[in-house]
Amino acid sequence: ALKPALLSWLEAAEMHNGKRVLPDKKRKRTSIAAIEKRSLEAYFALQQRPSSDKIASIAQRLDLKKSVVRVWFCNQRQ
Repeated sequence: ALKPALLSWLEAAEMHNGKRVLPDKKRKRTSIAAIEKRSLEAYFALQQRPSSDKIASIAQRLDLKKSVVRVWFCNQRQ
């Protein structure tokens, strides 16, 4: 008796404005090429905690997303 109620609740929860909302696909892991990795390691040797502006500058030079560079530095410090 409870199962039909749960199924209808689940269907309603998955709907948004009358359209079925599919879960977002999992984001692919970013792979960093060897040359970019060497550059990041060189920057890291100079400064382990670069400022936000410096991270943006590094990301632009290496043609990577700022968030990728920021996470790389965070991971290196661990």
